[in-house]
Amino acid sequence: MRKVVTRDLDIVARIRAAVLQVAVTLVVLAWAPGTVLKAVLLLGFWALLFLPLRRAEAWMYIGVCVFFTGMNASALKQGIFRFQDPDVLGMPVYELFMWGFYLLHTKRLLAGAVPTDRRGLAWGLALAYSAAFGAISDAQLLLIVSGALLLLALFFFHDGMDLAYVGYMVLLGAVVEYTGVNAGQWSYPGDVPGGVPLWFATMWGGIGLFFRRLILPLVELPDGRGAVRFS
Repeated sequence: MRKVVTRDLDIVARIRAAVLQVAVTLVVLAWAPGTVLKAVLLLGFWALLFLPLRRAEAWMYIGVCVFFTGMNASALKQGIFRFQDPDVLGMPVYELFMWGFYLLHTKRLLAGAVPTDRRGLAWGLALAYSAAFGAISDAQLLLIVSGALLLLALFFFHDGMDLAYVGYMVLLGAVVEYTGVNAGQWSYPGDVPGGVPLWFATMWGGIGLFFRRLILPLVELPDGRGAVRFS
């Protein structure tokens, strides 16, 4: 009974922390003036909301930010979206830190055991997935290709936590995308209902799946405890 109560309290605490993290981030993103002030406020709030931060998580955050800076730069060159006030590489300075937040936030909320099987297959699918977003500029074609790749990946990887990471990242993506677009922070070309193309769902969902399959094993042990690597 004590273990059940402790587990339930832990789940409630994770949900409360996650709601606060997202709420603060969206408020700053939508209403704080200037890209530099947004970056300063976000990094400051995240430093408070994520403490204590393990060294492995810090390395994960840095690596994710570096990777997605490159992915964003490639996608911006393709013209599939644009930022209103770019500072560097076509991006506002705060965007350099956003993907680290999204994935650390998701990891903290969902937790769970970490898979280690068929990682070669997962890497191959992830590379094809990344190439699609770096090379395809047509929104309809991007939706078709990325959707097909995500379905293929889910054919091979579809346990409960895989689906949780995909589903939650799509939900988080919807909240972030519609907030950012309606606040005038970024935009997508064409006459898109709601201002956000449907491929946002395949992008965020795929990132959630590949994050769990490829990145979490570098940060956590298979039973969900903190890994000794990077520490």
